[in-house]
Amino acid sequence: MTNSIMRELGASVLIGSGAIGTCLREKSGRSDEPVELLNLREPEMVKNLHAAYRSAGSQILVTNTFAANAVVMGDAGVAELCEEINRAGVALAREAGGEECLIWASVGPLGLGLRLDDYPADALLDIYRRQCGALGTADALLLETFVDVREARAALFAARETGLPVIFQIGNTGGGSQRWNRVNQLLDEAHRAGVVAVGTNCYHPDEIVRVASYIGTYTNLPLTASPNAGHPRIERGAVKYEFTPDDFATAAVALSAAGAAVIGGCCGTTPEHISRMSGVLGRRAVALRPRMEIFPERSRALPEKPDTEANPIRSMMKSKHFIISVEIRADRRQSLSEIVQGASKVAAAGADMFDVPDNPGATVGRDATVTAARLQNTLQIPSICHFGVTQSNLMRLHSTLLGCWDSGLRGLLAVTGDAPSMGHLGSLAHRVVDMRSSVELLRLIRGLREGKIINGEGLADPPDFCAGCAVGKPIPAQIRWLQTKIAAGAEFVFSQPVFTLDDYKRLRDAVAGLPIRLFAGIMPLISLRSAVFMASGRIPGISVPADVVTSFEHYESPADQHLFGLDNACELAAGIAQDGAGLYLIMPFGKSSYDDAAKIVRRVRKQRVD
Repeated sequence: MTNSIMRELGASVLIGSGAIGTCLREKSGRSDEPVELLNLREPEMVKNLHAAYRSAGSQILVTNTFAANAVVMGDAGVAELCEEINRAGVALAREAGGEECLIWASVGPLGLGLRLDDYPADALLDIYRRQCGALGTADALLLETFVDVREARAALFAARETGLPVIFQIGNTGGGSQRWNRVNQLLDEAHRAGVVAVGTNCYHPDEIVRVASYIGTYTNLPLTASPNAGHPRIERGAVKYEFTPDDFATAAVALSAAGAAVIGGCCGTTPEHISRMSGVLGRRAVALRPRMEIFPERSRALPEKPDTEANPIRSMMKSKHFIISVEIRADRRQSLSEIVQGASKVAAAGADMFDVPDNPGATVGRDATVTAARLQNTLQIPSICHFGVTQSNLMRLHSTLLGCWDSGLRGLLAVTGDAPSMGHLGSLAHRVVDMRSSVELLRLIRGLREGKIINGEGLADPPDFCAGCAVGKPIPAQIRWLQTKIAAGAEFVFSQPVFTLDDYKRLRDAVAGLPIRLFAGIMPLISLRSAVFMASGRIPGISVPADVVTSFEHYESPADQHLFGLDNACELAAGIAQDGAGLYLIMPFGKSSYDDAAKIVRRVRKQRVD
């Protein structure tokens, strides 16, 4: 039976199955792990969904293996289960489909985003070989939702090595004038790989007809299409899709008229959608494809960017002037006016720049971008904000970065950010993993500077941020990671606090020769208690030498400890100023923090006059 269906490909319209991921996620009630793990943990649930699609009229069952690759499973901590998950995915679909259905094994993109630069071509190929090799008992491999040419090339090569028929589907390539160029590139890769059919999936039904028609114009291969059940919307915390089964069937008829040979469903489509579509389409012949040509879309003329002065942060970084940047905390327990008033003391002492951390320690503070902009606008001191990625998804990251630029900020310190689990909302807040590291953020900033968002679409007034990064201990692994950040676009680096001049010199020597400006971090310890706490290791990346802690034991009163700690910080800062390029001063804690920071800045300015 399955062989006859395969021979029928391109003759009569074949009915594919609907959504696997969204249906299984809803049935399992879990969103904290890949649905592909259900092949092992809830096999009956997966098999029953396949059986429901078969009963609904599906002639092709798509396996629950879309993201069963080493990257996604590795992020979930179960990379060793990749092969077992894939083999089980095919077996479950086969058991449910019997001899009546073809089994197409799903292979999806890796979801690397801006991490893709970290994976050379041979690494991508190895990942796909591992997955495709475990899917060898399927009738065909369905490579679906691909939008990146590099990933597609690796997946197609690995799939072809299995000897199975390969179907290739292009995902949503976004809008803008470049979308059809990318479709063409992906089509070229598919043709070179010798696929047996090509198509598209994961579009709104109204849009997928246009995309499928375009693809059909530029290929003689059978055409496949799997639209979503409309746009998703959130109702009382639950994701719902707008298209009813009747709506979906109407869209399927339009795809059939466009010449689609295989029509299935993607996100949000249920057995009910497939049943209604199957009843409407019956066993109709594949229609002749109308010839269609889509001319490149004209992008709207963007206003010319006016001539502006050079980025003041970048100009500062290129100067020979010794720069003092002072961290101003966006403390929610102070009003913004109080923060600015306190920072004015530090500005008067001679600070060159302010930097504002982004919810440090995963503790809720005022918005770092708003605080930095207010400091800059009120005190006329160039200001930057630390910008973390663990608390925002890609949409929010894009819009906030553009907002930073619009508010007048010209520099950012790209950081990964502290995990919400370590903060006071640890039981309520969750880490967002759309972007996982400061390196990816630096790449995003670089792309925005080139006038495009992450999917290649354009924007007006590209933000030309001078971007910095952080570095920890001067050990080989940290220095290699710093080099990766530099390659991603970092122009300056703030270090974790150093507590002795020798620590500073080791750091200075470790980064010598790298094309980046170093700001050595200083965190004044102003009491025995604070020294003991910082030496406890509870703050990641901070290491206080034992002799620094014991030196406070010579002073009994808090006032004497305070004076001793400030003198130590002043002496260390002055020593760094002798041959350093910059200083990153983390204000001491306590009511006198602004006065203490101002005292250190004045001492350095007196020591070194450029």
